[in-house]
Amino acid sequence: MGLFDFLKPKKKRIDDETFNSEQYRREILAFAKTIYFEQKLQYENVEVALQKQGLDGPQTAQVIESLKRLNEHAVTDFNQALDSGEIVDIKITPNPEHVKGNVEPDQVDKYIGYGAFQMERGDLENALELFDKALELDEHATLAYANKGSLYVQKGDKAQALDYFNKALAIEPNHVGVLENKMDLLYDMMTEENEGEFINTVEKILENDPEHPNALIYIIQFNLKNGKVQAALSSVKKLFANYHSEHMAIQLLLATFSMLPEAESIKEFDHYHQTLMPDAQYQLGYCKGLHLQSLNKFEEAIAVFDSLNKLQPFSWSYYQMAIIKNLQSETEECLALLEQTFNLEPELKEDARQFPHLQNLWNDPRFIAITR
Repeated sequence: MGLFDFLKPKKKRIDDETFNSEQYRREILAFAKTIYFEQKLQYENVEVALQKQGLDGPQTAQVIESLKRLNEHAVTDFNQALDSGEIVDIKITPNPEHVKGNVEPDQVDKYIGYGAFQMERGDLENALELFDKALELDEHATLAYANKGSLYVQKGDKAQALDYFNKALAIEPNHVGVLENKMDLLYDMMTEENEGEFINTVEKILENDPEHPNALIYIIQFNLKNGKVQAALSSVKKLFANYHSEHMAIQLLLATFSMLPEAESIKEFDHYHQTLMPDAQYQLGYCKGLHLQSLNKFEEAIAVFDSLNKLQPFSWSYYQMAIIKNLQSETEECLALLEQTFNLEPELKEDARQFPHLQNLWNDPRFIAITR
């Protein structure tokens, strides 16, 4: 789901004694299985979720391996069901002998897993039958309701999908995976009438995961739209700290800082800079240069970009300096800076040939030569 394919920030590492305990291994494997079914059967998504729980690389690999073995057993059961005739033409027929109170919890999980498999294949009717069987056996099977919601999203029945997401959340109100699905659905359904419910869902996600990137993106935009600049500033700092290289995080940071009084915005850049890791500090410096540029403080902006290039040459810093020099009618310096830009990143030649602030140079033979 979502707008970004992010690696989420890690919590404090799980110590080996805790990780190797039977209770924790059982719980983390159950968690991994849940994420696997929620996140389109992708082990990569499970890996991200485990890292967010604080597992390091080797610990994550062990859990993924255990999950794969668990899934292999499920495939074996699936093949045996095919051989026995229980499953015909890849249709999985619910076993009528499975009745409420007479099955193990893992049997309910199998119906949900088989349903997710069928939904992934596009056999929505069989998937629906399997989810319904899971709910017949356990009316509190959160993932069965959640998967039915996803199924109705695929069918295009958004109202029905929302109903099932709400049923899942009635059982587990803080289930972030279901909340994410509901948030995405409400975004697609956005009207003035449901905006309140959408924002409530976003806020609920942030209560459970304060650094959730997509929820932060939505709440920042909502707060900016409603003039809640300080609330937006608090959220954008969380977003940028972890995702400073993402275009959306940069754009939202610039939009937020642009709504602050000029002097306050500069102070905020300097104060925030002290709280960040070096890579994020460098990117924030570039953003500060862009902010100064937008305020027409050209010399101050150039000083920032120049200082960044002394730390580490960056094509976009040279590019912004070139743009400023062109705005100041200093063509020779502009062309020299553009040449340095293209030496570092030739792909920017195409951008320069279309960028409006360089339009006066498009017919200049020297510009044509260096952008050729």
